[in-house]
Amino acid sequence: MFIDSRKMTKRKYIDYTFEDLIHDQEFVDRIQDIYTEREWHKFLETHYESKENILKAKRFISIFQERKGQLDSEHNHELWLRIRDFNRTTCSSQNNRVQLKHIIRIAASVIILLSISSVLFLGLYNREGKYAFSEIENGMNTEKTLLTLTNGERIEIDKEESKIAVLDNEAVKIDNDTIQKKESIKASSEEEFVLNELVVPYGKRTTLILNDGTKVWLNAGTKFAFPQKFIGKNRKVYLDGEGYFEVTQNKKQPFIVSSEKLNVEVLGTKFNMNSYSVDKQSETVLLEGSVLVWSENKLLRNKVEMSPNQKAICSERSKKLTVISEPNAQDYIAWTDGWYKFSNESLEKVLIRISRFYNITFKYEKVKIVNKLPVSGKLDLKESFEEVLFTLSKVAEFEYEVEGNIVMIK
Repeated sequence: MFIDSRKMTKRKYIDYTFEDLIHDQEFVDRIQDIYTEREWHKFLETHYESKENILKAKRFISIFQERKGQLDSEHNHELWLRIRDFNRTTCSSQNNRVQLKHIIRIAASVIILLSISSVLFLGLYNREGKYAFSEIENGMNTEKTLLTLTNGERIEIDKEESKIAVLDNEAVKIDNDTIQKKESIKASSEEEFVLNELVVPYGKRTTLILNDGTKVWLNAGTKFAFPQKFIGKNRKVYLDGEGYFEVTQNKKQPFIVSSEKLNVEVLGTKFNMNSYSVDKQSETVLLEGSVLVWSENKLLRNKVEMSPNQKAICSERSKKLTVISEPNAQDYIAWTDGWYKFSNESLEKVLIRISRFYNITFKYEKVKIVNKLPVSGKLDLKESFEEVLFTLSKVAEFEYEVEGNIVMIK
């Protein structure tokens, strides 16, 4: 009588689904311990009833799990983001329907896995994903620059252009005044994630010197989050707006600027980053050194290296990162000296920048503005708004009326 030896072996995974397999730590460890084809063939022969699901699970583990052992919360978060972004990319192609169904099943299983530690996931998401800036409380003057320290203390700065320096002794210097924190940050491995926040409203600008000596110029309408002191493997800050950076070199601790659409990593260099969350496009212009740029929307987050006089553009619509030559790179930081230079720019883009700089609102029929020819010129932002608007109207050939801080373009 023939006896199937496979049935004599105890098989644990007969009724396991794909989701059951990737959640089973014993199975994950076993898969990662198989190094030869012979061992793998024997394992499949033993568990032949579940062969299809085992093959899927093996492929999943080999692609996404980078080390032996259970995925910790940080890797879970990274994995979730990759699958989410890959899922979105796949959705845009009608030719990938079969693959999409497979990815959706994988994504669903990962979400189940993440739900086990949802609190940890949310915390990591705030630190490793899109940074959530604090809300402005009722009663606070939104026309003043606002600095929120890590102990919760909030300081309003009335000057049009302020200078802030982060000091070593748990203090900051605002212009000529030193602000000592009322209580120090609790020393722990999480210290690098406790951040100061700076909100620069429309009509204001701020210069900031970080603890490592890096200088940052922040334009109007910008939010910026930064630690009191850089510790850990990198120097990470968060930007929503426009900033010009002169980064102090430190090969052991790369400097990373993270925004909603675009990320820049440097060792020491000079670059301008324009990444307002409300704008449809983000861009980085490199003046000196080299940087790596990548988009949050890429599955593998491939980093693209930039050279001086290049511009990286990330469109909100296409999610695509493009690097092009930019011979007029210096023009992009003219705003730090009170100038605005533009070459073949759309009138709408020029109006957006002017509105932020002077804290005024333009009203117009978008169709008429979009159809305007690109404009080129140079505006002295040290002049009054009325003078700048008059000059711009002559360059772009339009008429306007002013009512308070509202400009209606005819």
